[in-house]
Formats: sequence, C-alpha cells, structure tokens
Amino acid sequence: IDVNPDLCKRCFTCTMTCPVQIFTKKDMESIPDILDDNLQFCLVCGHCLAICPNGAITHDSFPPGSIVPVRKEVLPSAEQVIEMLRTRRSIREFKDKPLERDLIERVIDVARCAPSDHNRQSTEYIVVQERSTLDKIVQLSSAYFENLAKMLRNVADKGGEAPDFLLELEGFVDILKTGEDLLLYNAPLFIAFHAEESMGFPAENASISLCYAMLASMSLGLGSFYTGFVVMACKNDRAIPQLLSLPDNHHIYGGLAMGYPKFKYRNWIERKPPKVKWIV
Repeated sequence: IDVNPDLCKRCFTCTMTCPVQIFTKKDMESIPDILDDNLQFCLVCGHCLAICPNGAITHDSFPPGSIVPVRKEVLPSAEQVIEMLRTRRSIREFKDKPLERDLIERVIDVARCAPSDHNRQSTEYIVVQERSTLDKIVQLSSAYFENLAKMLRNVADKGGEAPDFLLELEGFVDILKTGEDLLLYNAPLFIAFHAEESMGFPAENASISLCYAMLASMSLGLGSFYTGFVVMACKNDRAIPQLLSLPDNHHIYGGLAMGYPKFKYRNWIERKPPKVKWIV
C-alpha cells in the first residue's frame, strides 16, 4: 500500500476509516504513515481506496480498473429504495420462459458485492437451469420430507412426543406425492448459495448475499423466493449436494428460485408494528 505525496491532500479519511488501523497520522503536514506491523491484518476491503477523494492511495490487491467511481446520477432516492423494499414479494408463479444468461450474471455480480465477515467473500454459487436437474432437486427434497414424516410418525405411534408440525408436514407430503411442486414451483432457475463450512460466518455471509441477489433480481424485472424447504433438505441430507457436485467441506446455506413473474402485484401490504426496545 502506498500514498502518493503529490496527490494526498492530508484529509486523513483513510486513517479514520481503515478497520484495522493500517494508516496513522503523525501531524497535519505529513501524509499518512503506513504501519507495516498492521499490514498483515489488511482485510482487502478497499475502504481506503473508496474514500480517498484524490486517488492518492494504491494497493497491490486492486489493479487499475478495479476502482470504479460512484455514479451519483443513477443512485435512487431514499423514497425509491424504501418503496422497492416495501413492495418486494416472494414470487412463486413464473412464466414458462428461460432467463437470459446476462441477467443471471448481473444478479450474481450484485450478490458478490454483499458484505461478509472480514471481507472473506466466502459465498459461492451454483446456477441450475437444466430442467431434469431442477426436477431431481424437487424429487430428492420430496423424498427427504416423506422420510422425515414417516420417522416422526413412527416415534409418535410408539408413544413418543410428536412435534406440533407433524400433521402439517404429513399434509405437505401428501400434496407432494400428487406431483404438485411446492418446493421450486416449476421455476426455470435455482441458485444455491454455498460456502466452505470452516469459513467465518458462512451462513450469515450467504444469507446477506442472497438478499442482495433477491433485490437485484427484482430491479431487473425478475421474481424470486427463498427455497427454505430445499435448503432444509440440503442441510440434513447429502443427496442434493451430491447431485450438484458440492465439495465435501461445503454446505448449502441458501437457495433462491427465480424466473419471470407471471403476475404483477399492484399493492403492498402493511406488516405488524415492529417490536422495538429503545435504550437512550
């Protein structure tokens, strides 16, 4: 990391914003010093490069072209962002129309920008468009829940305590047996968000990345929903991870079904008032 003394204006914003205090200020006349002992802790987050108003900082991890100016003219207003967040809905009715590859790539390009623990960017993505594989995911998920329902029913029949959701689960399985897809809803696309389990906070990183992807897809005119049942099946059964050739040390921490929405929702619906505890 270097600071160009000819470009530096001594604003010291790099010093104030670096999460691991690589920069330090000797006096108002000198450029920021770089603490060599702290360089090993650099998160490669790019804070220093993103905030420097004069491009005075260079960083070996960020080659020319990787620092992109913010286009203020395309940033949405607060009201636009809030309205978008309020109107987002889980979409489960899709047109029989494949998604263009460039749209999918744009969604993932946004998802990779999500914050992650120590900027590890641990989340990886598997995109499934092949119809036979999508059908197999539904089939394997259905088999998992059918086996789960049988196991819990067996426990209950032997006098064990049945979980409150057993009857609902059995009804769910009965519908799946008819061939109705209540897992991916015949979506033309499924994205698995996975990571190495030994990485810091892999589930949290994947969840935030998925939220970014969900909102990006909405901005591109696509609909999506979180595939909680499929993720649950993946968590407790290796059949789907094996189908997707997931590395043994990886887990699927999130799933998103996506496609062109068949219908448009004209209203947004009020939610329950938030439960807030203020400590002031």
